[in-house]
Amino acid sequence: MKLSIIIPCYNEELSLKKLVDNCLEHINDDIEILLVDNGSTDNTFNSLINLNLPFNIIPIRVEENIGYGNGILCGLKHAKGEIVSWTHADLQTDVSDVLLGFNRFQKELINKSCVVKGERKNRNFFDSFFTFSMGIYSSILLNTWMYDINAQPKIFHKSFLNDFKNPPIDFSLDLFLIYFFISKKINVKTFPVSFNKREYGEAKGGGTFKGKIKLIIRTLKYINKLKEHLS
Repeated sequence: MKLSIIIPCYNEELSLKKLVDNCLEHINDDIEILLVDNGSTDNTFNSLINLNLPFNIIPIRVEENIGYGNGILCGLKHAKGEIVSWTHADLQTDVSDVLLGFNRFQKELINKSCVVKGERKNRNFFDSFFTFSMGIYSSILLNTWMYDINAQPKIFHKSFLNDFKNPPIDFSLDLFLIYFFISKKINVKTFPVSFNKREYGEAKGGGTFKGKIKLIIRTLKYINKLKEHLS
């Protein structure tokens, strides 16, 4: 396998058929997709296993939801690709974005000289302002430029997983990953991705105003621990 794509799913029963169709449209035999049912309380996993999935779209069940990051980390443990990545299941991001980033930076990824992330476009003013403000604040506290930390996808060489030290199991995993590579002086490559309107269900992270406040508090707490985790 050249590329593994981890997609954590939490109560995404309604979006799964369209998500899988999107995956089938873009992948080939060199690409595997690990759909991680991250402790859903709806019928997500049963819906997955009833979709007659091909060999390279693999359902994984995490019995208890203890965090967004935990679902991704469980998927990474099963990944067989030389290059690994993750993105969202909510259809706001497209699986084709992973392929776009992989193909654009494939040489650097294989040479372990970069990590690749998306940079979200087509967002409303409030969301863009929130992302910019959090980027500025995080950059000041960490003394390095960081922007749109939670944008998907994330793509990097699998060997770096061996150097992960105490990765967080919540939404701070994205922040951990980017700072991990910056601390190793490895280039962070970005490319523009469209950010679509959620079609089904509710946002699990900072999609609402209340969610954004929780995300701010959680991020600030984690930043205080981040350098210690990576020292």
